[in-house]
Order: sequence, then C-alpha cells, then structure tokens
Amino acid sequence: MKPFFAFASLPGRLLLGSAAALTLLACDPDKDPTPGLQPIVTNSVFVVNEGNFTRSNAEISLFSKANRAVTNKALYSSANGEPLGDVAQSMAVRDSLGYIVLNNSNKLVVVSMAKFKSKATISNLKLPRYFVAISSDKGYVTETVSYSTSSGQVSVIDLKTNKVTRSITVGKQPEQLAVVGSRLYVTNNGDNTVTVINTTTDVVEGTITVGDGPNSVVADRNGRVWVLNSGKIVYNPNPTRLSKGSLSQIIPGQLTATTREMPSDQSSPGNLTINGSLDQLYYTYLGGVYTLGINEPALPTTPLIKRGSFYGLGVDPQDGTIYGGLASFSSADKVIRFKNTGAAIDSFTVLAGPNGFVFY
Repeated sequence: MKPFFAFASLPGRLLLGSAAALTLLACDPDKDPTPGLQPIVTNSVFVVNEGNFTRSNAEISLFSKANRAVTNKALYSSANGEPLGDVAQSMAVRDSLGYIVLNNSNKLVVVSMAKFKSKATISNLKLPRYFVAISSDKGYVTETVSYSTSSGQVSVIDLKTNKVTRSITVGKQPEQLAVVGSRLYVTNNGDNTVTVINTTTDVVEGTITVGDGPNSVVADRNGRVWVLNSGKIVYNPNPTRLSKGSLSQIIPGQLTATTREMPSDQSSPGNLTINGSLDQLYYTYLGGVYTLGINEPALPTTPLIKRGSFYGLGVDPQDGTIYGGLASFSSADKVIRFKNTGAAIDSFTVLAGPNGFVFY
C-alpha cells in the first residue's frame, strides 16, 4: 500500500504560523506482537493534539474516514502505556514509521505506523519544531535552540541509528521545511529569510529574503516553493504591526523570491498547505480559510470557508476534504470537516490543541 501523508502544526502558542507538507511513501506492516491492540488501517487520519504547555498531555487521535468517527482519542498512550510528552509540535511519516516532534520535551519520538508502538526516541534536541525525511536513511529537524539567540539550527538525523550526525546553523527560530530535489528549504520565522541547504553535502547554499515572519512552506507540482509569512509584530507592551503578512514564491535553483502582500494588516496568515494534485494552496487568514491556484496572479480577497479561526489546517490529498482544528486547549477540542467547495460536512471531538493532520 502507498499512503499519502501530511504534517502540519502551529508553532505552539509562542509563535505565529503553521504549515502543511505532502509526499507519497510506501508502508510495511509492523510485526510487533501487541495483545489487544488492533492494527491501524489505512484511510485513517492522525490528529496531532498539541496539549497544554508543561502538562505533558500531548497526544495523537485516530479518526476513521470509513466510520466517520474517532476510534482512539489517545492513541499513543493506549499503545505504549505512557504519556507522549510535552507539546506535540508536528508529525511526519516515512515508510512504515511515524516521527512525532515534542517541542518542550526536546525530543523526537519514532513509532510504527502499524500499531503505533514506540520504536525509538531521539533526545537532547533543542526546542525542536518540524521534521522531514528525504530517504529511509536520512532526516532533518529544525530547532529553535533559544528564543534569545539570533540563530537556530537544523540537525541531521541518521534514521537507521536514530542519532544526530551533525547540526547546521540557520536563521532565527527555524520552522517548516520543504524538499525539492537535492535542496532543503528552511523557513526562519524569527526574521525574514529562508535558508537553502544542499542535502547531498549538508552545506548551506545560500539565504533567500522573503516577507517578515515566514512560518510555513510547501512545494508545488512544478517544483516551485511557496512560503507564507505572518508579518512583523512588536510588543511594547501592546502589539504593533510593522508589516503585513505575505506569500513568497521561490524558483528552485534561484536565491531570490517574489513576494505578494496580503490585502489587510488586521491578520497574520498561517497554516499553508497544498492539495493532493499540488496545484491549489490553502491557508488561514482573517478568521477564514483562503485558497489560491498556483498559477493565479492575484491573492484571493474572499474566503472559501468563513468559519474559523483554525489552529490547525489540513487537506486530504485523496479526496480534498478540508480539516480545521479549533483549539480552546481543553480535553474536548473539535475538528470540523469541509468539502473542497467550503461546505461543512461534520465535526468530531479530540483532545487539547489539534494543530495538524496526517493522512495515511
């Protein structure tokens, strides 16, 4: 079987923005004997529940598309008999394994996708944010390191040994990543840049200037890289916006970007994601969900979905269903599903802070 996956997450409640990325991977069955634990079927959606800061109540909920119901609200603890950790920032999948980034626990937890059993833990990371695997052997994770420093880092992970092999200095507060060919694009949310890393040599090829506060990134069917920027806000002590949000486009192989400003300065855009055909962008803005074709010349002014504001956003690559997470950070937060026309389908209850979705 060949599952699609997507990973998305807001960068906690300390930073603005979110993102989603999409790829196509193969999967193998997990052979671990686990009495009483049923194998996870495909056509499922994994909801990343961030949890409450310092409470170590992050979780993954399992939603069955066939049953249109949540089959397990607390999948990780059910499978492993222990809590997942503090602040589930994001989740990604490679082959038969899932990789869950725990920001405040400073770790990356590796699970089997067949039964969600823990396989390994990569510890001693420095405020990790997002993970991407470029092969079965190699992955990358962004790390804030410290909110008071002028640079963050991307650590290279050997996926066979689950060890960090090296760390690469990038811009301030690195967030989402996208891979196009042999290049890794890293959004630096604390400034206005994207760092480009050669994945063959793990050397920085250059830095691209985009809009202020890049928070999420996707690649389209033509290999172009799209970066959503939240704009710059300072607090002194009241918030003052210094620049609008924007959307930047990067042509692979170039170290420049073209940037379009959002029409209003009353909102910070976030949660950039893309559909299964890789030709339609989606993002949250002004309390709604907006969509943009990759060849459309102007940014939209009317939302596809007026209901918001969503903390997490995902688009099913198979059928285009839109998932929006509403976060009150209670144990009964909700996810609402919509058709790709914007019409509401239904809703279901998960745990605290649904910030991302994995389609498997």
